[in-house]
Amino acid sequence: MYFSIYNLTIKSDILLLNAITGLKTDNPDVVVKGVDNIVVDLSEMQQVGIYCWCAPQAFYLSIPNVANCYIYEGQCIDIALTESADLGLVTAYIQGYFLAIILQQRNRMVLHGTTLHKGGQAIAICGASGMGKSTLAMALIGKGWQLIADDVCAFDEQGQVVSGCSEIKIWPDVINALSLDELPVFSSGLEKRQLTFANQPCSVDEATLSYPLAAIYCLQTGAEQNAIDEYKGMQKFAPLKMNVYRTQFMAAMKTEIDFMKNCSAFISNIPVFKLSRDKCKLSQQGLESLSSLVINSLQSKA
Repeated sequence: MYFSIYNLTIKSDILLLNAITGLKTDNPDVVVKGVDNIVVDLSEMQQVGIYCWCAPQAFYLSIPNVANCYIYEGQCIDIALTESADLGLVTAYIQGYFLAIILQQRNRMVLHGTTLHKGGQAIAICGASGMGKSTLAMALIGKGWQLIADDVCAFDEQGQVVSGCSEIKIWPDVINALSLDELPVFSSGLEKRQLTFANQPCSVDEATLSYPLAAIYCLQTGAEQNAIDEYKGMQKFAPLKMNVYRTQFMAAMKTEIDFMKNCSAFISNIPVFKLSRDKCKLSQQGLESLSSLVINSLQSKA
């Protein structure tokens, strides 16, 4: 099976959900293989988590009771599934986490963010897990924006934002705050729900579109009220580094120099904002306030 995600042609033994079917080729960019066993010399890699090891061109992750996974050379993803593996969870890892690692091994810039586009321009909403990236994205989608990718903000060689899958994962409280219909779970072990968009790309040509970046918003929580402030000059590099996808892996993967080069090449002239969320319980009114701050900041830069 062939798929097109993040401008990569992927040959996969595992069905990828809500991904555009790609063109068959003898030279795919990425190969996803189901294997019986994975043997890796972890002594050659640095442990960066309880179940995770990495090196500049190699990444090993053991997901208890699900799979052992080996990602290497920017083009290979080997997965040894357990008998009780949750395939919904496995595909979510492949389409997000693992392809982000592949892109980083290819020296691409990848931020931990959700991206949207409207009127030919893209924005990235960045932040740590649980900050509300997908939640704010849903509020903006209600105002006419369209999803590019959820949770992984990936750039091509020219610094434009590339498309992921036509799905977004949100928590049940977001469904309640936005008065959405009940949504299916994507994994039996997680509470998050999955929303798929019918108006997303339906061909390889559409799936490989890229979008110029207009602004980046770095979400923070715990403020007294919703607020927005622009980082000026060199101030923007620290929050951007904090929002690199899996920033804790940068040293082991030796991607710091590439990050600075990509920032200088692609983002030096892009406005970067600190977007502060108040401490109040999630509500439609609060999301309206946050999304208005984003829209007004874009209009002020037009």
